[in-house]
Amino acid sequence: MIDYVIPDGVRIADGDRVRLGAYLSPGTTVMHEGFVNFNAGTLGKSMVEGRISAGVVVGDGSDIGGGASIMGTLSGGGKEVISIGQRTLLGANSGIGISLGDDCVVEAGVYITAGSKISLPDGSIVKAKELNGANNLLFRRNSQSGALEAVAKTGKWAGLNAALHNN
Repeated sequence: MIDYVIPDGVRIADGDRVRLGAYLSPGTTVMHEGFVNFNAGTLGKSMVEGRISAGVVVGDGSDIGGGASIMGTLSGGGKEVISIGQRTLLGANSGIGISLGDDCVVEAGVYITAGSKISLPDGSIVKAKELNGANNLLFRRNSQSGALEAVAKTGKWAGLNAALHNN
């Protein structure tokens, strides 16, 4: 068994869910169902309730919701390094295989791979990889047509729960 020191301000509910070689910035919380693989981690205060695969980097103030998954280079993401920008929210049971920029939201249950066809407000349809790294997008599934859509995010997310992250 290897003992390692948890950085100040990092909270891990279950140590078995964070692999040796993961990097967690001060202020990060990994809940019981969260998972962070080796060579992955956070670059600021973040909430991890989902899975961060190997090679993935999550920006400051982001929330990986319960059951959410971020594909890394070892889990089908290919050679593309996947990253999540700042203040980005992955809803419960959502997943991504592309990078997201700052201030993005992926609705609960929406899974986006690089080849997913995404409808844009102008009526065009693009592969998700063409939106790789874009800022201020809301990814959602149209409840009537079932199509995946990306629209400009107009609302403001309240961010991480300050009481939970004041370590």
